[in-house]
Amino acid sequence: MTDLIRGTEAPRQRLDLMTRVDPRKAIRRARFHSLLVRHIRLGIVVLAAFAIISVAIIGIFDPFKRLPGNISVGHVGLKGSLVTMAAPKMAGMRPNGEPFELHSVSGVQDILKPDVVKLFGVHAKIVMDDSSTSRISSDSGVYDSSKDMIWLKGNVHIINDSGYNMRMPSATVNIKSSALVTKEPVVVLLNGGRVAAASMDIEDNGHKISFAGDVKSVVDSRITTDEDESGTAQMEAESSK
Repeated sequence: MTDLIRGTEAPRQRLDLMTRVDPRKAIRRARFHSLLVRHIRLGIVVLAAFAIISVAIIGIFDPFKRLPGNISVGHVGLKGSLVTMAAPKMAGMRPNGEPFELHSVSGVQDILKPDVVKLFGVHAKIVMDDSSTSRISSDSGVYDSSKDMIWLKGNVHIINDSGYNMRMPSATVNIKSSALVTKEPVVVLLNGGRVAAASMDIEDNGHKISFAGDVKSVVDSRITTDEDESGTAQMEAESSK
């Protein structure tokens, strides 16, 4: 009898050990697992949607393809809506078939204004109708490729190998027509003279120069376009009086 009783009790004890599981813990684990899976699926959907939207935005608003067609750069970066450029260079042909070049140390372009580039450390070379070359430099400038216009500011210096040397604080240059306008004091060195004025207007591809304001001129055969900075500074001081 005792053997039979022991034989029937042993399996009952093993069965009790296997079924001792807290149902509340099992439910919590199942809920946590379901929640984790749900969040993972949601994260995958969000990331996929973000990737698709990003590709679409780049394809539509790609700032790099909005750079002017005649511009080349050494390095391009993106900061917000601004495209930063290292050593940008623009080149093209004027209506007379002569070339022009415009380059700078650096540049910035707003992608909302794709035709306009702000330049720093500007240098330009324009071949005129008479085959002479004008070399232009300034601290900064704004170039509009749709109008072929450049607004120069800060230590504007223009030298033409046909015989004039100009300095002014700012100027507006039309690259197509070679027209130039400045509303600020200007000093012009010529072979045989100097001219200082409150403003200046150059038309007809450089063949017509008009001065306005307090115009002062000096005629002296010793004066050349290679005159040193001291002579130019003296004329600038006189023009500002």
